[in-house]
Amino acid sequence: MEELGHILSNLSLTDNKERVLGEIKPALSSLTRAEISSGLRNVDLICLFDCLNTEKTSQIEICCDILQHLLSFLDPLIILQKYECLLIRGMSHRNSKVPVIIVQQLHRCARDDELAQVIGNHEILYSALELLNRELTVSKEVITFLVLVSESKPGLEILTRNRFTSKLQDLMTSDDMVKIRVMELTVKICQLSQDHLNVVERAGLLQPLLNLIYTEDVLVKLNAVDLLSDLALTHQGLRFLEAKGILSKMEDILKECKSDPFADILLPGLVKFFGNIAHLRPKEMILQHPTFVDAILEMTESDALTNRVISFETIGFIGSSLEGKSALVNLGNKMTNCIEKFADLVQDTSTEIRIRGLNAFASLIKLDKENQSQQFLSITEAWFRRALGNSPTSLLYSLVKQPFPDIRAAVYHVLINVAKQGWGRREILRFPGFPELLLDRSIERDKLGKENKYELIKCLVENGDSCEIVGQDLDIHLREYIRQGPFYVSVQSEVAFEESN
Repeated sequence: MEELGHILSNLSLTDNKERVLGEIKPALSSLTRAEISSGLRNVDLICLFDCLNTEKTSQIEICCDILQHLLSFLDPLIILQKYECLLIRGMSHRNSKVPVIIVQQLHRCARDDELAQVIGNHEILYSALELLNRELTVSKEVITFLVLVSESKPGLEILTRNRFTSKLQDLMTSDDMVKIRVMELTVKICQLSQDHLNVVERAGLLQPLLNLIYTEDVLVKLNAVDLLSDLALTHQGLRFLEAKGILSKMEDILKECKSDPFADILLPGLVKFFGNIAHLRPKEMILQHPTFVDAILEMTESDALTNRVISFETIGFIGSSLEGKSALVNLGNKMTNCIEKFADLVQDTSTEIRIRGLNAFASLIKLDKENQSQQFLSITEAWFRRALGNSPTSLLYSLVKQPFPDIRAAVYHVLINVAKQGWGRREILRFPGFPELLLDRSIERDKLGKENKYELIKCLVENGDSCEIVGQDLDIHLREYIRQGPFYVSVQSEVAFEESN
């Protein structure tokens, strides 16, 4: 730590601050975390904060990196007590990296109930709140910080004090962007529990969001729909929206979409909204809201690929539960015709669309072992055979051989859910070349790929029917693969022979 003290002393004297800053991490490399934490209590970091007072972007970035590193060794209470004024001053720094690292330090305080109370009595809380009008990277950190504070009872009480709620109300009058960010914060807090929602509603912070549904500004309305979709993901949020008549209003907007020139903008958000509700109450939504069902089925035929993938993601989200699967099956031919269009999303489209389509399908056919009745196994098998073309296993086999790790990860997601079901294991293990492809360790190079392939082989083998499907020899190889683990590398001895003339 003496070397660090010496470097920091030089820092205030030198003109080449970047060079001196670069010496700090190497000086600490030989010390343990405990030694650094103990030593930093007696070291003043003010000169590091002073290095932020410059127009040099490279110096600011190096300094931020060093500060973030050193502050991580200090108790957050000590940081608050010793550097509060510097932290508050840094929040107004023009370079967004500075307020970001400061708010990230506040995250550490917010995770402790006692420290959350301490923050409530510090001006730094209100300085952080002002940052909701900064760049998106900054405002996201602030929202995360304030949600962390609200998780504890003392923290929630702090955020509903008159001064705090008045400040939020003032921010909402500044401009639409800040208003939406404040509403995003309130929705995230409401998602935590019924008590949180009750407190936020009593503070009058939810009504402005509901009012936005009636605005003529289509972009503001779109943001409001997205936030209401997030609120509808929770039971308490859904009950609140029902009590306020928002579901009826949203259905009216959905009906009006057919004649609305801005339908293409609003429709995906509305489908997501009702899809989130259908995830919680699939039978009720599909039986009682035919407008939603028609909208989602029509979207599967949209010329816009993004709309199509959103519709299938919604179907996958609904069908991830047993009740959802049953509700979708009861649609009869509508569901049958719809699911046959799945294959179009994973062939000859962009990487992002393929991945989203595959993930949606994986969610739709997922069936945990305890739920594998003959009825549900028949449903998932029928969907598998209809969704991915004439030869679904052949399609997955070709996709898993592609040189794109992200696509292969999504394919493994599907295959793992398929392999957890008896019909699925037979499909994969009996497909010519598929077991051999999985046993080839050279196919996957990165950590995630190796882990995904290992998980797939485990699912194929551990249910005990693999020997019956592929025979004893191949079954032994598959089990040996599992025994060796996902990262096994075969060591082969090579002997070089020099040919003499």
